[in-house]
Amino acid sequence: MNRLFMETTKIEPEQTVSEIQRVLGKYGVGGVITEYENCEVVGVAFKVNVSGKDIPFRLPCRWLAVHQVLLSRRKRPNKRSNDEQQAKRIAWRQVLRWVEAQMALVETNMVKIQEVFMPYVQVSLQGQTLFEKLEQKGFASLEDKREKKL
Repeated sequence: MNRLFMETTKIEPEQTVSEIQRVLGKYGVGGVITEYENCEVVGVAFKVNVSGKDIPFRLPCRWLAVHQVLLSRRKRPNKRSNDEQQAKRIAWRQVLRWVEAQMALVETNMVKIQEVFMPYVQVSLQGQTLFEKLEQKGFASLEDKREKKL
């Protein structure tokens, strides 16, 4: 069985989020905010100035998906473990590595920062991202207009 990317990490989410903030700050991102629920970090919000306008973004950490993978690999599901905490550590490290890779593309001018983070642009006051809104509507607005001509 293959290991998950970053599966053996021992680095706590708070430290990883701090590293994410440093990476974003290095590239001129402003107003980085750490989001918490129940005393645990759940997301990172930030803004990018594009043509004089601040565009808000929100990077969630969907650690429950990682947790499900860890649980599915257990031989004895009732065995007590720290799978939940490890899932959070893994998920945050994966987010960090993804951000680092995206910023490497930005650094070489292969992409624009707003292009990379577009799915994470906040489109509502409640923090809903563009991806979440499109998903909620069944991606209806992305319908291929060419098909209608046929």
